[in-house]
Amino acid sequence: MRANEGTLPTPSVSDSRVLTYLNLEHIENPYVNTVQEAELVGLWNAKFLIAKNEYEKSRVNSANLKAWRDTYLGIFNKLDENGDITQVKMKALRKLAFELVEQKINARIPAPKMTPRYHGDLVPVKATEALIRQEMDRMLSEETQDESERSCLIDSTTWLKVSWDPFDNTHERSGMPIVENCPIDTVFPQPGVTNYKKLEYIFETRSMTLATIKDLFDREVAADGDSDIVEIIETYYLNADRHVGRFVYVKDTLTVLANDLEWGMRRRRECDGCHAVVTTDATCPVCGGTNFSYVGVKTQILDNDLEFVTNPYRSGTSSDRSQDNMITSTDRVIISGTEIPFYLIRQLPFIPKRTIKVPGDIYGISEVKLQLESQDSINKFLNKAERKSAMSKAYVTKMKDTNIDDEDEEITYVEVESAQEGQAIQVKQVIADISEEITMAQMLYDSAKSTTGVTDTDQGKNDPSARSGKAKQIQMMASQSRQQSPLIQRNIAYAGVYELIFKYLLAFCDEERSFINLLPDGTTKEEVWSKYMFLEQDKNGKFYYRDDFAWSVDQATEITQDRASMWQMIDNDFLNGTMGTTIDPTRALLMYWNMKKQYGYPTADFALAFLDEAIKHLPTQIEQALVNNPEAVQLALNYIQDMQSGKGLVGQSGGAQNGAGRPAGNETKTQQQAGANNESRAKEGQSTNSSVAKTGGAQGGTGK
Repeated sequence: MRANEGTLPTPSVSDSRVLTYLNLEHIENPYVNTVQEAELVGLWNAKFLIAKNEYEKSRVNSANLKAWRDTYLGIFNKLDENGDITQVKMKALRKLAFELVEQKINARIPAPKMTPRYHGDLVPVKATEALIRQEMDRMLSEETQDESERSCLIDSTTWLKVSWDPFDNTHERSGMPIVENCPIDTVFPQPGVTNYKKLEYIFETRSMTLATIKDLFDREVAADGDSDIVEIIETYYLNADRHVGRFVYVKDTLTVLANDLEWGMRRRRECDGCHAVVTTDATCPVCGGTNFSYVGVKTQILDNDLEFVTNPYRSGTSSDRSQDNMITSTDRVIISGTEIPFYLIRQLPFIPKRTIKVPGDIYGISEVKLQLESQDSINKFLNKAERKSAMSKAYVTKMKDTNIDDEDEEITYVEVESAQEGQAIQVKQVIADISEEITMAQMLYDSAKSTTGVTDTDQGKNDPSARSGKAKQIQMMASQSRQQSPLIQRNIAYAGVYELIFKYLLAFCDEERSFINLLPDGTTKEEVWSKYMFLEQDKNGKFYYRDDFAWSVDQATEITQDRASMWQMIDNDFLNGTMGTTIDPTRALLMYWNMKKQYGYPTADFALAFLDEAIKHLPTQIEQALVNNPEAVQLALNYIQDMQSGKGLVGQSGGAQNGAGRPAGNETKTQQQAGANNESRAKEGQSTNSSVAKTGGAQGGTGK
C-alpha cells in the first residue's frame, strides 16, 4: 500500500448523488411554501390553466399536433370521407409529409443585419454584427437550428428562447447569450395577444432533474414514482416597471422554486448586515458577516475614466483610407465616479418562428397538415395496387391424372407419357391492372407538391418543361418567388433573435469582447466590442443606452456560408477575366488566391507564399535567356555598374552613348564601342580599324 492511500477519501453511496439519481434519497425536510408563495402559486397556476385551455381550443392543439407528428414519421390511420381520423391503421408506402418537409428544411443560419441611424453608428453597428457572426455557433448550435426547422414545419410554429447563460463563462467573459428551441406544446402565451412583442406574460413547461433543482434553486422536492425528473412551470412576466420577472414552481405539488420579481435586472452580492458589496469572499471584510443576498441594481459607478473612440474613415466623416484607425475622442470622456445606468431588458425572452403566417393569429400553419389528405389518398391507392399485384400469379392447366409436385421448388418437372399429354399442360399468367391506381397516386403527388410550392427543379429531378438555359433560370426564379413568403417569416424570427441577443449583451456583458474582422483587402484585424459604444447622454444630462435599431437578416450571406459554392464562383470570375488576368497576370493571381483564402480554401496559403517568392524573381523567359547567354549577364552587370557610377548618363563625355549598353546582333560591348570610334574617325578622315570592320556592316567611307 502506498503511503498516501490511507489519507485519500473513500466515497460511498450515501456521499454521492447516486441515491438522488435513483430517487431513493429520503427527503427529511422538503421545502414548504410561505403564505405569500402559496397565494402567488395558486393565482399563477390558475392563469396557466387558462392559457393551456386556450391553446387546446386552437387548431394547433395537442391532438392535432400528435397526428401531424405521427404523419411525418409515417405512423397514421386512415381518414374517412369527411377527412376525420379513424382507428384503422394504414401502411405508409409513401411518406409524403416526410419527403416535402425534408425538402423545405434550411440548415443555414442567416447573418444579422443591423441598420444604423447616424454616421456615428457605423462603427458600433459593424462591430456588433461581426461579434454576433463570430459567436453564433456558440449561441445557436447547428443541432438547435435543425431541430427548430423541423418543429416549425411539422408543428406550424416553434418558439426560440433567448436568455443569458452565466455558466458559459471564462476568464475573459462573464457569460454568453444562448438560443434554445422550445416546441409549441411547451410554451403557452397570454391568451388573446397575437403580437409576441406585446406579450405581458408567458408560460413554459420544462422537465428538470432533482439534482438540477437543488443546484439552481437550493430546494429539495420529491418526485412521483421511481423517476428523478419532475415537470416545472416557468412564468415570465413584465412587472410594474416593465422589467422581466420570473416565477417558477413544480407542476404537480405547486412547490415554489423561485419568485424573482427582478429576473431581468443586474444583481450584486451584498452583505445582509452592512450592505457592503462582497463579490466572492465568504466573510464580509467590513463587518465580518457571513450572510449575503443578491440584490437587483439599476446603476453602477465607473471605476475608471470612460473614453469614446471613433474611426473617421468607417464612420463616414473622412474619405481618407489612411484614417482607418480607432481614434480617441477628446471631447467625449466620462470621468471615474460617474453613476451610469445598467441596461434593463423589457421584452419577454420568446420569439415565435413560423413558416406560414395566419392573419390575426400568433400561430402558423403546419406543412404536414396541408399534406394530410393527400398522403392518405396516395397511400390508399398504393396499398390497393400492392394488394392487386400480390394477387397476380400464374395458373397451370393439366390433365386430371397428371401429377405435379408444387412444393417449395421454383421449377417443377412433369413427366408425360405422350405428346398429347404434354400439350395439355399450359401456364396462364394473370396480371393485375394497377395503371389506374398509379396514375391517381402520381396525380395526387403532383397536386401535393403544387400546394407546397416544391418543383422537380427543387428536388434535383429532371424537369423537361425548361428547354433552354434561360428558361431554366426563369423557372428557378419562379420557384424561389413561390418560397419567398415562408422565407420572410423565417427571417423575421431570426431578426427578433438577434435583437434580443444584442439586448442581453447590453444588459449583462460588462467586459470588452474581441473579435476578428475581415478587411476588404483580405487581411484580418482584431477589433473590440463594448456595450459603452451605445451609451449616450440626453439634453438633461441623463445617461441611457441606445437600442432603437432596426434589425433584419443579411440574405446574401447564405451563399457565403457554402464554401464550395464560393470557390466555384471565384473560379468562374477568374476564368472569365474579371480579375484582370490579361492586364496583369501576377496581380490577378494574387487577388484570386486571396479570395480563395477568405473562404478557407485548403491550399490558398501555400499558393500565396509561392507567388510571394515568385515575385522576387525575373520572368522565366528572361532567366532562361540569361542562362543560355553568359555574355548578356556580363553586359547587364557592366551596364548596372556604369549607371551606378554615373558614366551611363546621357550628355557626359567619355562614356558610352545611348544604346551602348544593348547588344546589336551578336556584338559585345567592346565591339560596339570600337565600331562607334571607327565611325567617328571616318567622319574626320582618319583610317579605321580593319579588325572591327570585319564584324560590323558597311563602315564609314565604303561608299567613297
